[in-house]
Amino acid sequence: MVEPILRVHDLVKHFPGSQPGETIHAVNGVSFDLKPGETVGLVGESGSGKSTIGRCVLRLYKPTAGRIEFGGRDITTIKERQMRPLRKEIQIVFQDPYSALNPRMKVGNLIGELVKLHTDLDAAARRETVTALAARVHLNADLLTRFPNELSGGQLQRVCIARALATNPKVIVLDEPTSSLDLSVRAGILELLGELQRETGVSMLFISHDLETVELVSHRILVLYLGSVVEDGPSKAVFANPSHPYSQALLSADLPPDPDVVLDRKILEGEVPGPVNLPPGCPFAPRCPLVRPDCNAAKPGPSVIGEDHHAACVRVADGTNDIRNADANAEGDIHKKFQDQFIGRTS
Repeated sequence: MVEPILRVHDLVKHFPGSQPGETIHAVNGVSFDLKPGETVGLVGESGSGKSTIGRCVLRLYKPTAGRIEFGGRDITTIKERQMRPLRKEIQIVFQDPYSALNPRMKVGNLIGELVKLHTDLDAAARRETVTALAARVHLNADLLTRFPNELSGGQLQRVCIARALATNPKVIVLDEPTSSLDLSVRAGILELLGELQRETGVSMLFISHDLETVELVSHRILVLYLGSVVEDGPSKAVFANPSHPYSQALLSADLPPDPDVVLDRKILEGEVPGPVNLPPGCPFAPRCPLVRPDCNAAKPGPSVIGEDHHAACVRVADGTNDIRNADANAEGDIHKKFQDQFIGRTS
């Protein structure tokens, strides 16, 4: 059995709020493993904790609680000087390449600074390495003498990927790496990432709102809601059989390329609760069309759907977790009742 390169167990991250004594509960007990050569996708609405998890894995944020293990070593609380040698093993590609790169440095130097920082190569060997990295991400060598404002968005994202590869990392966190690119350029970047993973065996944590992209590139996915994992499993299984009511609603919002496809949208009522005063029990209860009293009693644990496929919903056990079969009148009354109770407690 292949041991995971990265283990995240019961990760919690809180931030101070804008008011004295206020706490923002950004990530709330998230656990997952990432194996060598595997891509795990994180999906969910804005504010669900996806990027915060990525930054905690990189130790750009210090976790509030929980444990992060990299290569069998607990890196949760190690000091920065101990973390620095591991930086070359865990890299990141940010969403916006324009803000991720120093506009005053030429492309060759932007890639080369990672090589200089993490290797003992002399100047000539570094130049050869930079040229090879540019070729690996399909960038022409003449672009190395240009500044970032002279390149397109797709070219700049390839520069960012080359920088991430410069240290031969074991894990790359990809935080919305294609969201700022048009469709044709996006396809090229995704093809490049797949090619690089096959060549190097690097593991990837892929953070995105783009459901079709996540389905395409990920081996497994985690569906996040309000900082908690509500469903996880193999990508094909989750997309074929979404079992948490939130996953069903989220995946129904995906727009297929064919404009003639009849959409079966599951529209949720209400707003996502704020991360300051979390709802009791299931975090999705205030918006769930299938909510019942025991949903608010305690936060549900994962229920087994299939092999390595889990959903944190109390209705899974009796098979009443499909929102398509909801009785709109009866369930709607219960839904409103618990929404009113929740709003009354937190207003």
